[in-house]
Amino acid sequence: MAKYIFLLRPPDQVDLKTLRSEVLDKLVPRLLQLNPEKLKVDLTEPRKPRLTVLPLAKNHLAMISIWDSQADRARQWQSEVSGLGWNVSGYQVAESTPRAYTKDWKDGEASPGIVMLTLMKKNPRLTNEQFMHEWFEHHTPKIALKVHPLWNYIRNVVDSVVVEGTPHLDGIVEEHCRERREITCPMHYFGGLLMMLPNMIKVGLHANKFLEISAVENYLLTEYHIRS
Repeated sequence: MAKYIFLLRPPDQVDLKTLRSEVLDKLVPRLLQLNPEKLKVDLTEPRKPRLTVLPLAKNHLAMISIWDSQADRARQWQSEVSGLGWNVSGYQVAESTPRAYTKDWKDGEASPGIVMLTLMKKNPRLTNEQFMHEWFEHHTPKIALKVHPLWNYIRNVVDSVVVEGTPHLDGIVEEHCRERREITCPMHYFGGLLMMLPNMIKVGLHANKFLEISAVENYLLTEYHIRS
């Protein structure tokens, strides 16, 4: 089954109410008509904290995740997603979920908690093999899952670009915490008062080792399973 991720960046004048309406009320019904196996939407709804260790992008974003068992329909999905007239990037990805929650809420309802979305490129000094080793064998099990109070953790390795002109990415990561404070409060996100500073240093050093830090984008999202 193919998985596609489309990133929609609306014009600056689009507010949160319009973002929700355009995506959930207009775009989603059109996507459902194409009968995806699964469909998920993430929107920049959460209020940003006043202070944050990780820089957060200021613009709004909608992430559309589509799972499709039919081959070669990327252009159809792109056509529908592009119908809003916003800037669209699209990727085919390989998904893995080292930590998964148990979904016990209805499709269409907002998932509990907040998602930290990270769009990332590998450190150009690393080969693809070295990058994958650092990400999968070191960062995920030894840092992310041990330091952060993650409820759900999804790694999307970018296989290919499916929308012409899409910026290159190597990975799209969804880190999901069940409580707002677990992701917006540095003390909670980095392991408590005593471990916060050493953990921040550990995370920062390794991120600099395997990522192109200047290219990293972070967003806070609310997740909606439209069809699970």
